[in-house]
Order: sequence, then structure tokens, then C-alpha cells
Amino acid sequence: MARPNIARRTVLWWFRPPTSPFVTVNFSVDATAARAYLAALAAGGTRVTLNHLVAACIARTLVEHPSANGRVIGQRIVTHPHVGLAMPVNLLDRPGLDREVSMATVAAVDEMTLAELGARAGQALTAERAGKSESPLIKHLLGLGEKLPSLLFRACLRVVDFGANTSVIGDYFFHAYGITSALSNVGSTVKPMEGVLFRGADIHLPPRLFQVGTFWGTSVVQDEVVPVGGVPAVRPMLPVLLLFDHRLVDGVRGSQLVRSFAAAFQNPEEAFGSDAGRRIGALD
Repeated sequence: MARPNIARRTVLWWFRPPTSPFVTVNFSVDATAARAYLAALAAGGTRVTLNHLVAACIARTLVEHPSANGRVIGQRIVTHPHVGLAMPVNLLDRPGLDREVSMATVAAVDEMTLAELGARAGQALTAERAGKSESPLIKHLLGLGEKLPSLLFRACLRVVDFGANTSVIGDYFFHAYGITSALSNVGSTVKPMEGVLFRGADIHLPPRLFQVGTFWGTSVVQDEVVPVGGVPAVRPMLPVLLLFDHRLVDGVRGSQLVRSFAAAFQNPEEAFGSDAGRRIGALD
């Protein structure tokens, strides 16, 4: 592994915990083309949701900017050859499960097509909502949390956190599970409201357990007035929240992440194929 340059080594020292290394960016992207694309896929029998498309755009963005596709373990920057996504799953409407939320994970998203991602993510979501997590790590942590008293459970979390931030164990977990980014679609829980625009937030991810290099959040698609060809126009806009680890990504690269994501989201047919059959990580 190549030695980080002086700028990376400086920020690794500068943003050591408990200082948060995450920078927040809020932006909105026109969803007109995305909606038309998803409708065309549905008419052809391919079921892909807006959330699946957002996940594919994230994966494509991280393939284009591999320095952001990693995490910091100890004082080392470790990147991963593939993009893996973690997606929180709302369980508040599942009265039979004694928990509020779980986590669906999909590894090697860049090796899939958009159609394959839709099927795989749907399978993971169904398993989580049935209380049958497919991730061994999440399954074991949930099992411990349900069986152990709070004091012992917190002690177990501290042990896992310590291991996740040491060279040998941390590297093993990172490469074994391959989760490099996370996506939260809070927009699925709200509806557009007259006179209200839902925006992002300024948040900090806790520097514990398994950090990711980027965290993405989306809200509900809503009509906004934006300039189109220099003229004000009403467009359905998708609000997006991006957090990136400043130890991995500087401000210039952060703006490039936004531009790459927006380019894929606004031109989904070119990025993923008219039939959602193009490999997500194929940049040629």
C-alpha cells in the first residue's frame, strides 16, 4: 500500500477522535430524467426503485473516485477494490420485532447491473424486515444485544470497536464485509407538503465501530424552482445529503463527488443502460 502524501498524513493526525472528520454537503438534483427512466424500466418489466437508482449512482461515483471508497483504520487509509453499501431499514411498523431499525448490506455493488442491484437490495430488505438478517456480523450483534444485559452488551461493543480499529482485525472485517459507504433514504417516510421544502442536515457520524468514507442521505422528491437555460422553472428535485471523511477526501474531491453523482442521476440511461443491464462500475 502506497504511503499517503503529506496532506493526507497531516489530516490523519488533525482529525483524530474524538474530533469528527466528516464534512457535510447539501444539494438537490433534478429527478425528471430519473423518473422517466424508472417508468420506462417498469413498463418493460424491470422493477427498480428510486432508492436503487441512487445506490447505483453512489457506487458509480465511488468507482470514479476510488480514494473516497475506503475508511481510516487506526492511522492508516485503507481503500477497497469494490463498493459495498449499508442501508438502514425501518422496522417501526413491524410489531413482532423488538427493535426499531436494522441494516441491509449489499457488497460489490459495482460488479452488478442496476437490475441486479434492485433484485439483491430487495432480497436484503425483505430478510431484514422479517428479522432474518443475511449479514453474519449484524446477526451476531443483534443476537448479543437481545440476550445480554446492557452492561455486558456495551462491553462487547467496546471490544468489537477496538478490534475494528486495529490493523489485523480491522483490515479483516473491512475486506471480509466490504461495506465502504452508507445510504439512508429518509424520504421514504415523509410526503411532500404544500409550502414546505425538506432539506438536509448538518450531522456527525460517531467515530466508533465500522466507519465508512462517505454517508449519503436522500429526502422526498419535491417541486422546486430552479434555473433551466437561464429561466426559472419548476422541477422535481431530489434533496441529497453527503458526508465525507475529510481524511480521505478534500474539498475539491468532495465537489467532484457531487458532480459525478449528479451526472449519473441526471443521465441514468447513459450510465446504466436502457434496460438497466450495464455494469454499474463500467465507466467506459
